Amino acid sequence: MKILKYEKIEASFKPWNEDYFDVAKALIEFISTKEFEVIHIGSTSFMVGGKGIIDLSILYKNNDLNKAINHIKSLGFQDQISQNPFPKERPRKDGIVIFNNSKYIIHLHVIENNSLEHIKQIKYKEYMLSNPSARKEYENKKLEILKKGIIEQEEYGKEKSPFVKSIITKIDI
Repeated sequence: MKILKYEKIEASFKPWNEDYFDVAKALIEFISTKEFEVIHIGSTSFMVGGKGIIDLSILYKNNDLNKAINHIKSLGFQDQISQNPFPKERPRKDGIVIFNNSKYIIHLHVIENNSLEHIKQIKYKEYMLSNPSARKEYENKKLEILKKGIIEQEEYGKEKSPFVKSIITKIDI
């Protein structure tokens, strides 16, 4: 698998499809090592349409943040292109893959294993998978944001944030 140069895209709505699971599985196998587990998170992991970006988290242990970063950079992942990037202690690295002749954008979050953020990611995904009405509501929220003409990725993310936070407050963590 080859990680290609990242391209920032405008927000749009793509219906969820099964290919996201296949791409995530292939990437997990490509990135994972004995030291680093990789998990599929975000909308594509719980069957919600949206930008179609595949979010993954690489989980590091024992303060091996830099080792995890070096590993994924060696695979071709690049620094996040953003006016407001994730902090150095919790970075995101990005890339693109071609899978079955289609292009997929990848956001790879570098997270400490068993940290509060890791637990929130798992619980949020579980909640969304077990609540079809929440998934539909989230898709509707995304469509509503796009109808307002908000297509810049970071602004779009800020607009969806209250929905995500409202779900996280419902979850017992």
